[in-house]
Amino acid sequence: MISLCALGLAAIAPVVVQQDTSTVDTIIKMRSVVVSATRAGEVRRLSQPLAMSLIEPQMADISRGTIAADLLRDLPGVQVQQTSAGQGSVILRGMIGNQVLLLVNGIPLNNGTYRDGPGQYLATIDPETIQRIEVIRGPASVLYGSDAQGGVVNVITKSHPDAGPQSVRIAGRTMSANSSVRGRLSAGIMRSKWSLGVGASLGTAGDLRAGGDVGLQNPTGFDVAGVDADLSVSAGKHNVKAAVQHFRMTDVPRYDRYVDFRAPAPGRDSVHTFDPQTRQLAYVRYRFEPEGKAVRSLEIKASLAVQKEARNRIKLLGSGDGDSILTAWSDDVYTPGLSLVGSSEFSVGHRNLSITWGGDGYRDILDTHGSQTNINSGDVTELRRETSTGSIPTGRFPDGATADRLGLFATADVDILESLLFSFGARWAYFRNESDVGTELGGAVNNSSSNLTGQLGIVYLPDPLWSIAFRVAQGFRSPNLYDLTNVGPVPDGIVLPNTLAQPERSLSTEIGIRYLDRNGGLDFTVYLTRISNFIDRVPGSFNGDTLFQGERVYQGQNVGTARLAGFEAEGISRFGPLETRATLLYTQGNQTDSDGVETLMSKIPPLGGTVRLRWSSERGGVWVEYALRWAVEQNGLGLRDQSDPRICPQYLQDQPAFCATAGFAVHGFAAGVKVTNQVVVTAGFDNVTNRLYRTHASGVDGAGRSVWLGLSAVGVL
Repeated sequence: MISLCALGLAAIAPVVVQQDTSTVDTIIKMRSVVVSATRAGEVRRLSQPLAMSLIEPQMADISRGTIAADLLRDLPGVQVQQTSAGQGSVILRGMIGNQVLLLVNGIPLNNGTYRDGPGQYLATIDPETIQRIEVIRGPASVLYGSDAQGGVVNVITKSHPDAGPQSVRIAGRTMSANSSVRGRLSAGIMRSKWSLGVGASLGTAGDLRAGGDVGLQNPTGFDVAGVDADLSVSAGKHNVKAAVQHFRMTDVPRYDRYVDFRAPAPGRDSVHTFDPQTRQLAYVRYRFEPEGKAVRSLEIKASLAVQKEARNRIKLLGSGDGDSILTAWSDDVYTPGLSLVGSSEFSVGHRNLSITWGGDGYRDILDTHGSQTNINSGDVTELRRETSTGSIPTGRFPDGATADRLGLFATADVDILESLLFSFGARWAYFRNESDVGTELGGAVNNSSSNLTGQLGIVYLPDPLWSIAFRVAQGFRSPNLYDLTNVGPVPDGIVLPNTLAQPERSLSTEIGIRYLDRNGGLDFTVYLTRISNFIDRVPGSFNGDTLFQGERVYQGQNVGTARLAGFEAEGISRFGPLETRATLLYTQGNQTDSDGVETLMSKIPPLGGTVRLRWSSERGGVWVEYALRWAVEQNGLGLRDQSDPRICPQYLQDQPAFCATAGFAVHGFAAGVKVTNQVVVTAGFDNVTNRLYRTHASGVDGAGRSVWLGLSAVGVL
């Protein structure tokens, strides 16, 4: 894995790192890189006030994990939560779910149905197709709009194996902890003015075996399949790229609904699966680089994203038997979008002024339905909502709901002095959600809002090898269709719509120190964020009753303010063939309601970090690595944590002081060898002490003692 601290803190050589996962598995390289997370194209990391991380996954990184979220576990400032083995959600600066924006090739993965808690959506990206992942830690609402309060995760994918003019690649991996097997076949043609790549992946994972005496966590297995292709055509300063992606997960259980914290205690359901969970994306991108002053570059991107989520649920009765009613929801979201991003550069006196500008617009259109099937009789009843204009189908959301988001933005960078850089920017955004939640739940919804968001950054470079960065940035999140229209299960009850929800706004201040020479580097950032009009899921009522269909009622309400503070650090050193890398993460979160009552925020990660030691042969053909991931106990629980069976078992929820996520230290080893220029083999031994542990807020325990193997073979035709 190549980290941003290792690659991007100094201006040793402004080059772009090119990934070649097909033929090599390299150690971390001490060189500067340029990244695209700023929307300004390729920029040198040292001069940016944003706190950013970068991974370019090598074969070992992909082989030791099961889903795309596994690739982010060792990045600074990032924690990965898993409700089940087939789900993965990123926590950035204490924020999760629809407070963190996920992108695929710069196109929003988030849509109006994204939850206020952990989601499974990152798992719908095929890890075998990932070229790199860029993470912005902290508000990025100026650049990307709503949902980017905690940060942004931009996943860059590629179908082409990049191994020659005509090439084919076969890759596979297996892991003993879940008896998983995954394979990929990709092929590509590359010519001077065009290239074409196609690929397909197929995999299956069984139930995940935890450490200690827990054994198999049943059910946690699932199956995946994906196909993808990309075509790129260049003519002088013009480039057109078209790409399609399809990834399907089947029979993915939500494990926390089957068990209360940890088996054998029963949960709330006898069946609760995502089947299927599908992500589809098609886009065309046109890029023009005239390299003039008024327009240095121009990129236009038209896209269609489709996410299809089908859930099946059978409640668990007090007798311990499953209910006779199978409830099925199908929520499909179609999101056409268009974005335009340009860059300009001017001279102001003896200084350079670089401007990035553009706009984007996306529309979510919901096609939903649901049904209840009597298992004994086979009778099927369609789920519908009664509205003022008639009855409409409904899944977890009302059919026909729409969500629009539009934005215009501009950012500017100017070097006031040779060692002092300023960055500032603003975005105007408009949001509209339209639906009808049904007469009994609130009727017609027409929720709209607009906002002007700004940011300011200052970077001081006293020396070519290090910099001090300061940034103050506003964040913004408009209430989405989940807040306004959703009816569905949550860990300890059912959530109902709040059609009166208002936007969240935040203000974040951060200071970072970054250093890099040829033998090591350091990246340290401390931050403070305050969120006003904070939306949190709290106990509510329906028609004066705290129960709805026998379950506790919850709603997302603007409860008051929230305050988050912490630091993120990454250090790396290199002595000859030995390389050491460590990360450290600390987060503190509190929220205050309208009555002035202060409580802890939910799902706040404990103090934790990682350590990696890697030895590589001089020619890079062989490497050996030791890895440690650790965290201290998290006993500071928010109110939602105290009633969440993923964190606090039901028998302790009336005594939350006894609930905590235990600390852990998990050790592993890995090795790789380049057998030939075309064949690479990697293998590893994880959790060697068979430690029973789980990442805080997860609903499933981490893998127990496990071995894994990865193989990649490339042929040039």
